[in-house]
Amino acid sequence: MWLLAFFMMERLKSNIEKWFVATKETFRSFRQNRDLLAFLLFLILSTGLWFLNALRKEYTTTITYPVKYEEFPDDFILLGKPQNKLQLKIKSLGYSILPYHLGKILDPEPLDVSSFRRIKNGNKYGAYLSTKDLLNDFSDKLSNGVELMEIYPDTLFVFFEKKEKRKVPVMFDAKLSFEQQFYQSGLISLKPDSVEISGPASLVDSIGFVRTEYTSYVGLKDSLLRNVALEKIHNVELHPNRVVVNIPVEAFTEKSLTVPVDQLNIPDSLTLKSFPGDIHITFTVAASRFNDIKASDFSAVVDFNQSEGMRLPDRLKIKLLEKPEGVKNVTYSPLFVECLFEKSKKK
Repeated sequence: MWLLAFFMMERLKSNIEKWFVATKETFRSFRQNRDLLAFLLFLILSTGLWFLNALRKEYTTTITYPVKYEEFPDDFILLGKPQNKLQLKIKSLGYSILPYHLGKILDPEPLDVSSFRRIKNGNKYGAYLSTKDLLNDFSDKLSNGVELMEIYPDTLFVFFEKKEKRKVPVMFDAKLSFEQQFYQSGLISLKPDSVEISGPASLVDSIGFVRTEYTSYVGLKDSLLRNVALEKIHNVELHPNRVVVNIPVEAFTEKSLTVPVDQLNIPDSLTLKSFPGDIHITFTVAASRFNDIKASDFSAVVDFNQSEGMRLPDRLKIKLLEKPEGVKNVTYSPLFVECLFEKSKKK
């Protein structure tokens, strides 16, 4: 029993010694970390003081300032992309300069192109402006205490081409699908059906028409009236840039007619009796035109010249030469007629 108690005491003693060593190491580490924290705090404080002291000094630097061009001549069109950023050399205390390098938002300075000096070389036109003329304007835009020393580049150039104008037709670009038994019942109309285009002669001369922006119309069952935009063309202006499209849509109904079969190119020495002598035509037509479509609006024929070989044909294929505009799904029967040829009686 005493042996067990001895072993327990030894284990307890060993555990106390380990805890003491661990605690000692913890305090030693804390002292070291505390020294490190103090050092870091001192470093940050000294860096901040150095930075504040540096901001009190005067510096010369370059910043970027955006510009935009306005008031272009009406009879000219801009070619290419003129320079839209200027480099400004400025001098001031660090406090005043720092915001420009930290991303201060600058509104683009508008430049009046109509005030630029004009130049011409053959058929090429342009204008230029010395940026020295902008020193006062840009100085007023900068923060108080910031001195504007120079602007780069020293000259801004813009180039033009004379506008050419002409009228071109408008083409309607769309995919149409209709509800069952409904169809387009007439021509699609555009108002206006032509527009004026203006731009560089090299572009305007190559344009034969302009399109509407592509659209898909699904399940149409009523006439459609829409104001649609025209497809944009780079460097070309459209006047107007929208048109009104009218798509007539109507319910279609089925109708049948009996049409006589005429004969073509029968030799004078022969007469032809065809069986049957007429065909049965079925088609769909807009309900509003149902009573307007007559048999005389169709033309069905058999052509002797379509026969092959030397023998007289036993039958000929029927061709539908004419049908009225606006009818759809036209079918007819029969497709052939039986032929009985007889010699013509001489007079």
